[in-house]
Amino acid sequence: MARISRSQRAAQGPRTQRRGVERRERLLRAARELIARHPLSSVTYAAVCARAGVPASSAHHFYPDLDAIFRALLDAHRMEMDATLMRPLKARDTRNWQAIVECMVDRAARYHRTHPVGAKLAIGGETPPQIKRIDRDADRERAGFALRIAEDLFVVPRFVDKERVAYIAAELVDTVFTASMLETGRLTPAYVTLAKLAAIGFLGHYLGSNLPARPVVAPRSTVRRGPAGGPPAAAG
Repeated sequence: MARISRSQRAAQGPRTQRRGVERRERLLRAARELIARHPLSSVTYAAVCARAGVPASSAHHFYPDLDAIFRALLDAHRMEMDATLMRPLKARDTRNWQAIVECMVDRAARYHRTHPVGAKLAIGGETPPQIKRIDRDADRERAGFALRIAEDLFVVPRFVDKERVAYIAAELVDTVFTASMLETGRLTPAYVTLAKLAAIGFLGHYLGSNLPARPVVAPRSTVRRGPAGGPPAAAG
């Protein structure tokens, strides 16, 4: 048997890595295509491997089971959605705390509508609980983001478990979105309105209908006082 030289082994390394990346992408692309066309409960590991043209024995090296594939897809959905949700808000979306909630719900709804595969995994109602946990953890971070915006702009009253209350509001939105997907197969405007009402109604118990704006703190002067009785000295 011919021996493989060191240079040949070195050349094989990048090729093997490229082949691995390509197979990962093929498996995820196949899973997305199947999820888009079929109920999530009918998608199988064998079907994903067959559509990707990757033997199951090889696919196991990248994604050991269907949960791992779902997890990779939902994690990518989460990161892209967070980038959309956490963009700076416009002035009209910060006129009161209710406007902040409505803006976040509208952004989430728009993103889900334009990413139906991710929406099926995140709010479709058929995702296994251990995978759905990824989305619930993301909701906790999103709720914290909205809460920080409110606290930056308004005097938010103190109450116990503020972060948990914000998280529960986010989960109320998630539940209403899921109801829409289960009942109609899509995210309808009526259900988006219900999601806003649910979150605002729940948070209103803690925040009230109006929050006073946080006073704007003027920046400290950079001018240093000069000697007693003399003019101010220029800042260095």
